[in-house]
Amino acid sequence: MSVDVEQRIRDRAYAIWLEQGCPHGRDADHWLQAERAILAASAATPDQAPIAAVVKAPRKTTNAKPRTVVKTAEAEVAPTEPPKARKPRTRKPATA
Repeated sequence: MSVDVEQRIRDRAYAIWLEQGCPHGRDADHWLQAERAILAASAATPDQAPIAAVVKAPRKTTNAKPRTVVKTAEAEVAPTEPPKARKPRTRKPATA
């Protein structure tokens, strides 16, 4: 896949992400949707050579926790978690 086509797919995936309200964890869906749109548009113009699709696997994160989303009538709202309590710092003894 040429760099130009990949950049167009990246830009379109970003636009889709913004249109959908910046949801987390849907990057692979946005990429595939953008890739289909760009490849379909390039197939509609017969003067260009066909472009081979390259499907990239989404990145895997090991520290990701599933988020629960509360749906309301107006919009989806992610619940907020209270801040974690911190331990007080230990002070070094003053040296004379």
